[in-house]
Amino acid sequence: MKKLLVLFLFIVLYISSFSQPTTAVDFTVTDTEGITYNLFEILDQGKYVYIDFWFSTCPSCQAAVPDVNAIYTGFGCNEFELVVLGIGSEDTDDIAEQFREDFGCEYPLVTNDGGSYGVISYYGVEYYPEFILIKPDRSVIWNDDEHDLHSPSVIASLGPNQNACPDNWPVAQFYGTPTVLPVGSGVIYTDESINNVSTWNWFFEGGDPETFSGQSPPEIIYNESGWYDVTLTVYNEYGNDNSVTYHDYIQVYDIADDTVVAGFSANQIVVVAGNTIDYTDLSYDYPYEWHWEFEGADPATSTVQHPQNVIYNTTGTYDAQLIVRNSEGWDTLLIEDYITVIPDQGEDAPVANFTAQNRLVKRNTPVYFDDLSTNYPMSWSWQFEGGDPEYSGYQIKPEGILYENTGFYDVTLVVSNTNGSDVLTKRDYVVVYESHVGSYCDTIGNLLEGEIPNELYINGLQGELGGQNSDNIKMYADYYDYHTFNEVYGVIVPVMDLAYGSHSSYIRFLTWDGAEDEPTTVLADQKVYLHDLGSNYIQVIYFDEPLEVDGPFYLGYSINYADGDKFVVGMSPNRCNNGFSTLWVNDGESWSSSVSKYDVAVSSGIRPLTCLVGIEDKEIQSNIGLYPNPCSDILTVNNGYTFDDGDFVEIFDKTGKTIMMEFTEPGSEEIKLDVSQLSPGVYFTRVFTQGKLIVEKLNVMR
Repeated sequence: MKKLLVLFLFIVLYISSFSQPTTAVDFTVTDTEGITYNLFEILDQGKYVYIDFWFSTCPSCQAAVPDVNAIYTGFGCNEFELVVLGIGSEDTDDIAEQFREDFGCEYPLVTNDGGSYGVISYYGVEYYPEFILIKPDRSVIWNDDEHDLHSPSVIASLGPNQNACPDNWPVAQFYGTPTVLPVGSGVIYTDESINNVSTWNWFFEGGDPETFSGQSPPEIIYNESGWYDVTLTVYNEYGNDNSVTYHDYIQVYDIADDTVVAGFSANQIVVVAGNTIDYTDLSYDYPYEWHWEFEGADPATSTVQHPQNVIYNTTGTYDAQLIVRNSEGWDTLLIEDYITVIPDQGEDAPVANFTAQNRLVKRNTPVYFDDLSTNYPMSWSWQFEGGDPEYSGYQIKPEGILYENTGFYDVTLVVSNTNGSDVLTKRDYVVVYESHVGSYCDTIGNLLEGEIPNELYINGLQGELGGQNSDNIKMYADYYDYHTFNEVYGVIVPVMDLAYGSHSSYIRFLTWDGAEDEPTTVLADQKVYLHDLGSNYIQVIYFDEPLEVDGPFYLGYSINYADGDKFVVGMSPNRCNNGFSTLWVNDGESWSSSVSKYDVAVSSGIRPLTCLVGIEDKEIQSNIGLYPNPCSDILTVNNGYTFDDGDFVEIFDKTGKTIMMEFTEPGSEEIKLDVSQLSPGVYFTRVFTQGKLIVEKLNVMR
């Protein structure tokens, strides 16, 4: 009986010494690459820990490496929910690294150099290889008949989700053919994504269809011109994804009627060395390919439509060239010596000045401004009252300024460089109407409200100011500070006194440029005989040819001191000290203001007849084309400005009889008329556009 009791105690002690722990205790180990792992820190993150107990000469351990590699890579290479460790019974890391090299081990290995013995001792491992899975609740699952821990699917059933290693996540990539195509054409896309892709989602901006799910999309059709992005998102079986967008990858161009016409502009054409210029393409008729050459610049070439920040580092004058393409061919524009690069800005502050050619416009018609400032400004600040855009920081705005609402609008330009700045405001400079008008005219003057022109006498001066007097004043000029008008076609003159000694006695009306502080440059003059005028009478005098002006101007007259001659123009009352004064006088040697000469603040009673004239008839006519001419069937009338609401084209014969008339489509550039029923002969077309009538001869032939 005593022998049996001793045997029973031996068996119990033997079994208890080799029992497998089902609850983990904390440990910290370091792998052969110096990475430290703390068990409880890992578990507290909700992760699982898979341990392979091994030693290097164990054949079964060697054979198990592929299975453990599959678990390591199948759950994301220790980056996600499962951490795989190889805890070895070897003494040194060198042995582990040799084991890794010999058998292709991919997962972290730990030897006694990194603290493996304590882990092996706790779990009482005597048979190798051994596998355990430690769950976040610290429970331990051993490899046995119930749990085959060689199987990734069994491990996944115990909690952790499978994943791919980050280096093996899918990478989206593709190409399309062609990438430049006409409207209505299609693109074939080819997937080149890598790393076990299982799902493809495509997005084709501007395409038809716009989306597709699958590896090989059908042909994608593009029905509108423009630049379009393409996006591909790919997924693997675990839901890992990657997305790529090729921005402006597809260029779709319109089919043109004619070969492209090249055109461009720079935002400034004079620049200090080391500064940049922006270019704007102004080519006409659907361009889609651009080749720029910038002499003396960096970069020297460009293929984008609107090159920006082209830098010029060396002083000199340089060419700029654009070669442009559309569906019908190529065109080249070379502007020689277009850009001037200066070494510095000099010592003077800039002086602001600008102009615009088309200032009398219909709503939503662009107005084009030109900078005329001097002394090398380096920055520009425009304000276009009522315009779109309302502000600009460029020297010029190549695409023009649009005015949506009717009215009179100011334009202001501020220019500056390191030496200072200057500002110029042109009041009521742009005039916008609901429809096209040929001109806008008005009478201007310097008399204040309630003032009536009269003879003006100065103490100590014999005769009147405004006519012959003892100071022998030979010329009078008034300054008119108006920016709206570009023509002066006559004057209204209050003649207060008049006499002439001979039939040939005369005066001369003159205009001077208003850019200076006194009258200097004569713009035009008009000789008027005194016998054609009347005394005490408001006289209207028309110039033989309208005078072109751009902004403020001086207007006045010269008189003679011949025997019997007398000519006196009415003046405003004296407005006294600091009063509004615009009159200048010339004694034959120099100009003086009335304030400095006589200490009187006055203005002449002369009222100029002024107009703002729109686009010239010749310019409009050059933009109207008839073809073919001679014509036998369909006549096309082309309008370079585009037609507006109310425009029309009519055909009439030599007697003036209207044969046909058709209204044009607003916004269109051409209209077609069927002349196949007209008898052969000479006819005339009358085109109404831009508020003008343009007449062209038409030959009808059979």
